[in-house]
Amino acid sequence: MKAVILAEDALAPGARLWRDAVDHLARKLGRVAPLDPSSISDDRCLGLAQLATWAGDDASSWEVELARFYEEHIPVYMRPDPALNGVIRHLSSAGARVAAWSPGPPQVGAIVTHFLGIARRLELERVEPDHAGPVHLIAEMGLEPPDALVVSASPPVITAAAAAGAETAGALWTGEDRDQLLAARPRYLAEAPPELLTLTA
Repeated sequence: MKAVILAEDALAPGARLWRDAVDHLARKLGRVAPLDPSSISDDRCLGLAQLATWAGDDASSWEVELARFYEEHIPVYMRPDPALNGVIRHLSSAGARVAAWSPGPPQVGAIVTHFLGIARRLELERVEPDHAGPVHLIAEMGLEPPDALVVSASPPVITAAAAAGAETAGALWTGEDRDQLLAARPRYLAEAPPELLTLTA
């Protein structure tokens, strides 16, 4: 295995942070154009598109506000995972190329990887609100899908990666529903980050 692509949802649990960030946007920016938080999908690839439609031409302000919320509140929701950080260090030292994908918006992916202490060990970080983002990242690295393992807690991301021919691992350590991940039929199902070392050996 030449590369490991880590989706943001495999780095740390982020569902509650996303929901609270959307609630914050509704309170802070919803005075002019009301925003019903329940209308925004829990799936960030879909939710970001819905927010862009809500904001219209004023997209930059909500993205900046969302990033500010993440930066100010991320310590409440996420913690660096020594086991995952150790796996990333081991993979890098063993010669594997390690990269990360985030659905975005642009500032948020960097905030997460920096806070978790893994940014400097990543070859690339790609932000793209598309379930096929990890596949596009593989191409950006000059590799073919079968050369990489895509690790994600998102069934649509697993499905898109598998359809492109990449190896896939469903990440259970961030709290994703096992049955939903199994329904996406990942090649592997990993209970904890150290299992990735076996999958990439």
